[in-house]
Amino acid sequence: MIRLLPLLCLLLLGCTETRRLITYQVRTIPVYNLDPKPQKIIILNGNDIKAKHYRDSKEELFINLTEDIMLNAGEKIKKEINAETEVLKGYVSLEQNSDSLLQTLLASHFATHAIVINFFDIYFNQTRVEVTKSYSGSKNREAFYDIVSHIGYAFYNKSGLIKNMALDKRKFHSSRSVLSGILAAGPNIVVKREDAHEIVNENLQEFLNYFFPGEAKRSRILFIGKGFESIKSALDKWDYETALNESLKYTSDLNKEKAARASYNCAVLFEKNNKQDLSLYYLRRSINLYPLFEAKNMLTDFE
Repeated sequence: MIRLLPLLCLLLLGCTETRRLITYQVRTIPVYNLDPKPQKIIILNGNDIKAKHYRDSKEELFINLTEDIMLNAGEKIKKEINAETEVLKGYVSLEQNSDSLLQTLLASHFATHAIVINFFDIYFNQTRVEVTKSYSGSKNREAFYDIVSHIGYAFYNKSGLIKNMALDKRKFHSSRSVLSGILAAGPNIVVKREDAHEIVNENLQEFLNYFFPGEAKRSRILFIGKGFESIKSALDKWDYETALNESLKYTSDLNKEKAARASYNCAVLFEKNNKQDLSLYYLRRSINLYPLFEAKNMLTDFE
């Protein structure tokens, strides 16, 4: 038993938590400045889903989801900038002379801007297959899948096209045991309609954030390992203010990596408080001190 104690200690140390993942909503600042500001926006579907010849259940799902995000876009825009919005239900053919047709629609609906859904797809993408051997020597294969939304948007004003955007939003969905990695069938998008609904609305929010104030969900890690015990203690109590104050104490530490981690922690906690200027200041400070992957990855959300 005495001989086992050092090994147990090493195992316990190896399991010590050094990072803590937190998730929160943040207010976002538009990337593109709309000038003049929209007075009325029409939202329409220029993607002929029926022409894709999906099976009936998938066609119905895609039509419903497209209409749903159009209605959702209208509600979000009205809430954020108090502009009038109108959703044109059904498919609107824009295959020829789209610019002139859009101008006609803007005039007939007394609108200043238009948002068009150009294409729409949701699917499961197999990312990898892991093969392991059992004790009997047989092979076990596990396939991993991301759920992906691929949506194209076009934004117009009375002068013409402002921006064409194609956005891919993906995240891990599930895994399953399979006989063959090549022939493995992924989850059924119709059966997983709730997951499809969630990811297309996340895709829509990313598009809206480009032009309008809004919200985005962030998942960031915080450093709480050796030297940051006081920060861990604060987070264990959900006390983010104390965690921020404790992180600030180490931002000028002589150890540059520790100072960078503390500065990164500050950037995350200021972002959580919707203090974007302070968040960006400490994020850049962190990167200048030491090239942390977490800090460089976070910076992409500010660019």
